[in-house]
Amino acid sequence: MGPKHNGRNNAGAGGGIGAPLHHSYMPANSTDTDTTVATDNDIDGEQLTLSLPSSLSYKDADVNERSNAAHYWKQFYANHCIYLPYMAGWFIFSSLLSTYNKVLFGSGQYHFPCPLLLTSLHFLVQWGFSYGLSNQCSDLFGGERVRSMSWLEFLQISIPCGIVSALDIGLSNMSLVRINLSLYTMIKSSTPVFVLIFAILFKLETISWGLFSVVFLITLGEYLVCAYGDLDFDSLGFMLCMGASVCSGARWTLVQFKLTTLDPPLKGSIPTMRVLTPSMFFSLLCIGIAVERPWNALNPKTSVFFQDFHHGAESVLAGLMGGLLAMCMVYFEFCLIIRSSAIVLMI
Repeated sequence: MGPKHNGRNNAGAGGGIGAPLHHSYMPANSTDTDTTVATDNDIDGEQLTLSLPSSLSYKDADVNERSNAAHYWKQFYANHCIYLPYMAGWFIFSSLLSTYNKVLFGSGQYHFPCPLLLTSLHFLVQWGFSYGLSNQCSDLFGGERVRSMSWLEFLQISIPCGIVSALDIGLSNMSLVRINLSLYTMIKSSTPVFVLIFAILFKLETISWGLFSVVFLITLGEYLVCAYGDLDFDSLGFMLCMGASVCSGARWTLVQFKLTTLDPPLKGSIPTMRVLTPSMFFSLLCIGIAVERPWNALNPKTSVFFQDFHHGAESVLAGLMGGLLAMCMVYFEFCLIIRSSAIVLMI
């Protein structure tokens, strides 16, 4: 007699007798949890168990891919674009304020006779706004840190920064009376040169070939513009604007230096504005009164700006509009200074 064949013993031999096994496809690199499956076939009386992979969720793989892409772009933004919103805000409001100043103070435009006095009122608007906001929302806008400052600490930061800022803005607005906006913009583009010089003096930056190249290119462009770029050249306007560029370099380097020495530091742009704008206002107000003599320039008998209620209201609204633009620009300036450096702001 031939040997008896046991169907159960041939079940695992590949294609024998018994219940068929159903396999699910699973990629080799899958990390899904395996599932133990019992079959009706046994070997030597023991139940045969196979470890089969659970079903693959392609949606999970798609979600992981999207998450990796989102993480990449988030890191890219943090490394390369973190200052972009503040730069865009500063550029927009700086351009608007320069145009506003040219229209308001230019000799062929509105020609307001007291640019320094009006600009000091812009600082007063910034001071009132920052003071009120930091007082009402102290935890959010750092009002408690400003109140905890001693008078000595407050004055050591506010006075030097305020005086240099007043000179920068005052000279800039006076130059706009004599030169056009394109030449003004080109001359003010030399500010990074002076920012670098003062940053090296204050030991905030070290000399490198990269920085030297930037300074050289800006200086060369400045020379070409002044020599060939503008036929309507005014020597006094040029000197005023160049003086403003020097003061601007000193201004932002000094602000950065003073803010980095604070311990604990100020929490943002609003408390910084509250600390610096009082001395800016008083410094520029004193310079404006001494230079412009507003009691003569704005006399209703000789000037139309306050000749009646209508002209007076128009002049006040024009000043408040400039104060709003200046406040927005200074806010973004302080954001850049606190988060980066004066060189990043100026370049």
